[in-house]
Amino acid sequence: MNKLKSIFIGVYLMLAMAISTIGIYQIINSGFSLIWLGAALINLLITLFIGRIMIFKNVARTSAHFPMLSLITVIGLILVFNDLYRIGFNSLSSSEQTALYLSIISFTMFLLYNFWYSKLVRVTNYKLQINEQLPSFYLTDINSKKVNSADFKGQSTILIFFRGNWCPLCMAQIKEIAGYYQQLSDLGAKIVLISPQPEKNTQALAAKFNVDFYFMTDINNEAAKSLGIEMTNGLPMGMEVLGYQQDTVLPTVLITDENGKIIYSDFTENYRIRPDPEEFIKVLTKDNI
Repeated sequence: MNKLKSIFIGVYLMLAMAISTIGIYQIINSGFSLIWLGAALINLLITLFIGRIMIFKNVARTSAHFPMLSLITVIGLILVFNDLYRIGFNSLSSSEQTALYLSIISFTMFLLYNFWYSKLVRVTNYKLQINEQLPSFYLTDINSKKVNSADFKGQSTILIFFRGNWCPLCMAQIKEIAGYYQQLSDLGAKIVLISPQPEKNTQALAAKFNVDFYFMTDINNEAAKSLGIEMTNGLPMGMEVLGYQQDTVLPTVLITDENGKIIYSDFTENYRIRPDPEEFIKVLTKDNI
């Protein structure tokens, strides 16, 4: 299933960008057309939204199902079928017939992105239950030194498992928590960022942020596998050329106390929804009372 999702997201993003661009071009150069306007609306806003996330990496969470984007997408489809009903299929130009087919395809793909692709498939994780000890696992730091999870004992620890530098929502999540670094540090917490990406990417990430985080690489996804949070074939199609492996990790946040006991966990079921750092502050404040 993840392999199918990997292919889907690569195709969908390219298709949405192409249709929105063609729709605008047709309206400007061939005259106003409700069908092409509808086709553009179905694709344009989701293209701009995802483009914004990829460029600025400043959105760590969205609504679960994009109510406003969904509404505009439906309006776009209504415009398409309203013109089809008014004119009749046989009276449509070949260009407008193409727009009709593309609208139906892209609307279907938007629904798949919204309700299928964005949803992460998880099973109940019995290894990472609240009040249980964090299982032991090994990571590699930016100096290629092996580190055991037990080494984080002694103070509260926030462990953020993220997919990699390629993931704009992961980068937004890290940027956001970096903004809370002082508050979290004042509460006695250390922050550990963990990804199965190549070590050079983790080193580049560490160089980018001027905060005292622990930047860790989970080589071959071994820690994620041992904890039950691996995501096989989770890499979007095409990212392999940048050196990333097909298997990645399900975005996960754990907080442990000074004894290594799990006091908070977030197993998001939607890759677009990451926990607000304010939640971490509440947990750590409560733990320090």
